[in-house]
Amino acid sequence: MRTVRRLVLVPSVLSVLSVLSVLSVLSVLAASLGAAATSSGATPADPVTRPAAVERGAPGSWTKISTGNGSSAFDAGLLRTSDGVLHVVYPRVAPGNEGQLGHAAIGASGGLVTQNTVLADPWSVVDASPVLVDGPSGGLRVVFGGQRTTSPGFWSDGRMYTATAPASGSSWTLPAEAVGVSQLAYGSYGTAATTLADGTPVAAFPLNSTITWHTGTGNDPDQSFDVAGCCAYDLAMVRSGNAVWLAWYGNGSAPSTNGTFVRQIAPTLGPVLKAPGSSSGADSLPTGRVALAARTGGGVYAAYCTGYPTCAGVRLWKVGAAQAASVPGSAGATTIGLSRGPAGRLWVAWSDDRPRVEAVRTNPAATRFGAVRDLGAPKGRQTVYALAVEGSSNRGDVVVNTGDGFWHTQALAGLTLQASPSSWRRTQRTQVRFSVTDAGAAVGGARVTVGSRRCTTSAAGTCRITFAPLAKATRLTARATRSGYASGTRRLQVR
Repeated sequence: MRTVRRLVLVPSVLSVLSVLSVLSVLSVLAASLGAAATSSGATPADPVTRPAAVERGAPGSWTKISTGNGSSAFDAGLLRTSDGVLHVVYPRVAPGNEGQLGHAAIGASGGLVTQNTVLADPWSVVDASPVLVDGPSGGLRVVFGGQRTTSPGFWSDGRMYTATAPASGSSWTLPAEAVGVSQLAYGSYGTAATTLADGTPVAAFPLNSTITWHTGTGNDPDQSFDVAGCCAYDLAMVRSGNAVWLAWYGNGSAPSTNGTFVRQIAPTLGPVLKAPGSSSGADSLPTGRVALAARTGGGVYAAYCTGYPTCAGVRLWKVGAAQAASVPGSAGATTIGLSRGPAGRLWVAWSDDRPRVEAVRTNPAATRFGAVRDLGAPKGRQTVYALAVEGSSNRGDVVVNTGDGFWHTQALAGLTLQASPSSWRRTQRTQVRFSVTDAGAAVGGARVTVGSRRCTTSAAGTCRITFAPLAKATRLTARATRSGYASGTRRLQVR
């Protein structure tokens, strides 16, 4: 059967009773996080905390980065500033079941260096999927739908609000502005946002069959379109050049309305494009906020599951292409994240129901995949409900929601090691040619070791080791290492 998603009717004028009614139906918003402001704009009431730096361990070493109570319905927003620091804004439940937004800053080495709250006091409703984008003067901007209280006032209008901070994220303000005029944004089924080249914010939200978006913080009318069939969820938005693209998960009752969809919304409205294979007939698998990325060097890409009722595998689709590439080792995925990487590369990350988190980086053309990295999962946690990845540096930073909060780890791109021959007779003196690659590209300067024997790859990514005859059959392990990469291994059989 198709996954059943909610249908909510949100009135444009809210009373206390109607808000409580909406919250009782919308379990996501009932547990939503909130961030509050003073009437003149907010500054954080909580002081910035600077925990002792926790250095990144090997992949699979997880650090909890959130505070407060969590919920399985929450998504986090990620943004890396020019100093290499990763910023994460996440929802959390405050005392009294009100909403709050938390912020964590993670250093280049993986250490948690800053934690604070985005807004001063809890709100009655805050977006379960806030988005973090570039802010003024190189700073931060979080975009979220919400409602401060049920009493009249600008921040109780239910709009798509915005809070800003300097690049450090050390203090937050809530200007009296919103990215849109709709008073239905507090009921968002999955908020999306980006910025234009000049820093102007663009934000969108789905509600039932309607997707509404707005450019800038002015009071000009919103724009919107209706999807064919109900409903649209889990929006994502990116900018590629001067074009803004929007993606959503559709839960329609026909093949044409069910699956993952992408559409250009600016500077002109383009056609709705369905990701190939994103539904099996009228059934498909939602995997959280749609994994969407604008590749450095051009091209918009989406990652999604094929197959139903379990994921046959993740596909990476260059939007507009007739086919999508299969991501190796991704069968059984339940959540997916996608990010641009350096020099045209992309990072794809996913979790499954074991739970286990994995990640892989492509080549610069985004046509081949490197070695899949197994990152494990936070200890003792049984489910990953949401996942995001940020890979604009040489590593991939992965953030997951396990229901009790948000956790972070880092991944290094993996080396692939090949050996020829990989099996030989023990009585023969044998020279083995080793090849080290990263997503198909030769890696020079890699050290290959087999016991006490070693060699270093040339610019062509190859080196050789000669093995003397052995007295008995054995198995050997070859390992390739290079700074900035996770090691690659290959088993050798001496028979």
